[in-house]
Amino acid sequence: GRFPWREKLEDVHTNVEAAVTKITQHAKKMRTARSRNDQVCLDTRLYMRDAINELSASLLSLQHSLSELAKHDCIFPSYTHTQVAQPVSLSFWCHAHWQAIERDLERLPQLYARVNLNPLGSGAVAGTTWPIDRVYTSKLLGFESPTGNPMDSVGSRGELEAELLFSLYLAMSHASRMAEDIILLSNKRLLLLPDEFSTGSSMMPQKKNPDPLELIRGKTSRMLGLAIHAGGLLKGVPSGYNLDSQESKYALISGVETALSSFSILSQLLPCLKFDEQKISLELEEGYACATELADLLAKKGVPFRTSHELTGKIVRECIAKKKFLSSLSSAEVSKLAGVAISQKELLDAVSVDKVARFARSYKIPKMSQYASKLAERKNSLSLASKLLEKEVKAVIQ
Repeated sequence: GRFPWREKLEDVHTNVEAAVTKITQHAKKMRTARSRNDQVCLDTRLYMRDAINELSASLLSLQHSLSELAKHDCIFPSYTHTQVAQPVSLSFWCHAHWQAIERDLERLPQLYARVNLNPLGSGAVAGTTWPIDRVYTSKLLGFESPTGNPMDSVGSRGELEAELLFSLYLAMSHASRMAEDIILLSNKRLLLLPDEFSTGSSMMPQKKNPDPLELIRGKTSRMLGLAIHAGGLLKGVPSGYNLDSQESKYALISGVETALSSFSILSQLLPCLKFDEQKISLELEEGYACATELADLLAKKGVPFRTSHELTGKIVRECIAKKKFLSSLSSAEVSKLAGVAISQKELLDAVSVDKVARFARSYKIPKMSQYASKLAERKNSLSLASKLLEKEVKAVIQ
């Protein structure tokens, strides 16, 4: 809001040129070998480089929050079709979401490499007759190299934006899945939502609503809309520059800001979650979550799995009818039904809902340092490019 804007000067480019011309008449040469087309491409790529680094840092913070939450390991329910499936552990759940974010973090550097090419010098559509040094300009601005074809450089505006927005939609869908899991577990009273990330009702005094989590779900729909918005601009336009692509900037900036705010809230919320292990245990018992382990035990004793599956189903039906859990079964009654010898210890190991030790051995969340170093390396590269540019600017001014 500090830049004096003059509407009669058409757009931002002529406003900047007019402002610099007040400082020096040499500013009248600013348009030499340049077009608004390649300058906007350039500015967008500069913005996207910073945005990708910031988004990567935000996703790393989300992974860090998962690793902090995993330190408070406990029994945890897994679901399929929203029905109780099998007992797992909290660290196992954290590791699953860690893996999803890891794919998001792989996509962003891949996109960064495509963004980090210099379109300046492409002109309006066909380059320029001036003998400019595009390699030197790329070096000053910290780009890997110049883009390959001027017509493609200005005509592909919106493509990188759409790619980033679709990558962000996938990342937001992962955040939304975490949010939905927390809402579901909260609704079952298996976890307690922290007060600072909940809201009350204007009418009902007892309410504790997961509003931030619901907003993350909602904003994921917005991100999909923005990705489709940007992708739709690429359809049905001829080669060269077309003003349709101006719309892509709105989608891009809105998407980046939406993703950053959503990842930040979720990162702060995760370590604050408190779980009720007694209620989780009851949820697993009532859902007969260890039925698969019991069927596997019978199969390991030589019972064909199809038969052990049917036998276990019968056992579960009888437990439901008698209002008892699998953990209350004796090895004698199971052995008699299955026709194989099973010890009480083997049975208890199979039907115990506490599987934390098994998952702790198999699935450990990686340390932050190995991923943080990648981000630090990328940020250092951009910092060096910025310092080089500042040095060159000072030399020109002097």
